[in-house]
Amino acid sequence: MYAMLGDVRFELLGSFIDLEETHGASYAKHEVLAGRPRLQAMGNELTQIRFGLKLHWKLGDVDAAYKGLIAAKEAQQAVSLVFGSGRFVGWFVIESLTARTLLQDGRGRTAARELDVSLTEFVGDPNNPLPTPGVANGQNPLLAMLPESVRAPLSKVADAVQTGVRIYRSVEQEVGQLQTLIAHARELKHDPLALLGVVGDAVNLGGTALGKLNKLPEIGKYIGNLSGAAEMLAYGGQAARELSGGLAALRNGAQSGTVGGWLEGGAAAIASVADSLNSGARGAQSLTAWLAGRKDGSK
Repeated sequence: MYAMLGDVRFELLGSFIDLEETHGASYAKHEVLAGRPRLQAMGNELTQIRFGLKLHWKLGDVDAAYKGLIAAKEAQQAVSLVFGSGRFVGWFVIESLTARTLLQDGRGRTAARELDVSLTEFVGDPNNPLPTPGVANGQNPLLAMLPESVRAPLSKVADAVQTGVRIYRSVEQEVGQLQTLIAHARELKHDPLALLGVVGDAVNLGGTALGKLNKLPEIGKYIGNLSGAAEMLAYGGQAARELSGGLAALRNGAQSGTVGGWLEGGAAAIASVADSLNSGARGAQSLTAWLAGRKDGSK
């Protein structure tokens, strides 16, 4: 976890792209008959914080932080800002939130979004101050969020998580490259020989990605019930089945030596693989945050 604003959790890969704090003080100015005006300190202004987020589907759920912040703003209640190190910044209200949609897919789903959030310090009743969140007690809040069964240092678990996340991210990149190759092949329908050559490259690349995905179930045995593990493994398995079917269609079509409907069928299957990986990306992000927590405070 990178930070939390109320109940909205920001992971390491979705951390702030900019963070600005404004601290001020107010003074009363008294004019005098001769000489320069005199200033009288009246007190400190409320702290202003502005931060920006850039959310992308490859880093997790694009809508989760957005919807959480909207809900917090609509509630018009003070929320605490706490960083992953356990540092409690204070209580704030969300004064404004600006969202810019940068990218959408063919179904109108948001794939990338930028957010600008403005916070104003909330003081409340000085005689009855709001309590400091429990995470600010010197204990790393990342470690406190671990299931009891894995709270002790377990290097095998950490190694498995790191390997699993690395595989997942690597396959995401390779499937993106695979889609590019398929798109290129579809442009070569009038040049069958060149098309079959590109499809052959796609099948080889897809085979590499499939081999990696097929390793996830075994790795999952060591990850256990960590937050995000079931999600990443389930969608990774679904992607493996879809990729296997898509590669079989492409391979059989290429072996036929003719260009037919098999290319469109293979392209649709690969698109489904990308959708499945996108759906499981939030789980991979949660596991990445767990790794960050161990590096931050686990021995």
